[in-house]
Amino acid sequence: MRYIVLLAFLAAFSIQPAFAQKTPAKNGDESAPAATSSLPDRIARPMIAIDPVTLKAEGFEIRLWGIKPASSSDSSLELKALDLLDDRIDGQVVNCKIEGGQLPVLSGRCVVQASSDLALELLNNGLAVRDRRQTYNTPFASAYGQAEEFARLNKKGVWRYLAEGEKTQGGTDMSGLLTLAVIVSPLLGMLLVGGALWFWLSRMSRAQQADSDAAKRKEAILQARERQVLLTTIEGELVENKNKTEAFLVIYGDMLRSLSDTNEVPKYQQVGDIVQKYPSFSKTVFEANVNKLSLLGIKLAGQLSKLYAAIPKDQEYINLEPGVPLETAMQLVQKVMKDAEAMLPEFDTAIQALQVAAQQKSD
Repeated sequence: MRYIVLLAFLAAFSIQPAFAQKTPAKNGDESAPAATSSLPDRIARPMIAIDPVTLKAEGFEIRLWGIKPASSSDSSLELKALDLLDDRIDGQVVNCKIEGGQLPVLSGRCVVQASSDLALELLNNGLAVRDRRQTYNTPFASAYGQAEEFARLNKKGVWRYLAEGEKTQGGTDMSGLLTLAVIVSPLLGMLLVGGALWFWLSRMSRAQQADSDAAKRKEAILQARERQVLLTTIEGELVENKNKTEAFLVIYGDMLRSLSDTNEVPKYQQVGDIVQKYPSFSKTVFEANVNKLSLLGIKLAGQLSKLYAAIPKDQEYINLEPGVPLETAMQLVQKVMKDAEAMLPEFDTAIQALQVAAQQKSD
């Protein structure tokens, strides 16, 4: 039954056009997805889970449509939801059908390449509950409801804690016995009250400590994920800059050989030419994450800051007029190539340092 429900949901998900307008709510139904012409219809890119119902990519967050976090006094339920999302995503590209929201926080239905719908996965395992306001009178109401019912009948996740709570409600009420003990023996009553108070305070202290430990673990997990994302994105930008430098050297190497060819008149002596002083480097990722460099440690953060400080931000050009002597033009091209070549070892060293850091656990 579970797989039939999942197939029905995926069929309904896939038949909607990639750039179709969302249908306006009927009869005043505010739970239906609203048309949002300024938002993309779909977003597909790598993402990570930051809480039981929210995914994050660079520059925005997507809250899973149609579900809400499952509430329980046991904080491990939230960590189980995060673990399930990590397992299902597993580095894959997440494809989200955007249902609403406002940048940087959007709402959408998200699947991974294995056609696993993340909201249904959470519902099937009792790690989220259906948002009836959103799913009411939509094509997905039945599939979401059946997934939630499956978890409830099988006592999964939050439904297990709910079932255990109902069993304990029929316990013995000790208030009458306590009152009787106080009446019969004031001393016994004082001992019972003191013992109960001590037990309650001890239990509350343990619960607070457990909540604090769980919060610290969650914070450490989120920080480790954020650090890995930062290492990966900066490494990608540096690899891109290295590739641009190598392409730059190929282009101007060809130009230098052409200038050295005595059998033809150089192009610049005919109509003039323009020489770039250095490759068109990118600094966007680094500048957007400067405030997060502390996650990488003092040494690596300092190394990256020094490297990016040496990268020119704006491109500069040199005009080669037809009257410039050939020897001067060749020296100019050799100079820009030498400056570009000097950047390659710096890029290699930084990329290797990022790769080593990615394989280590954050402090």
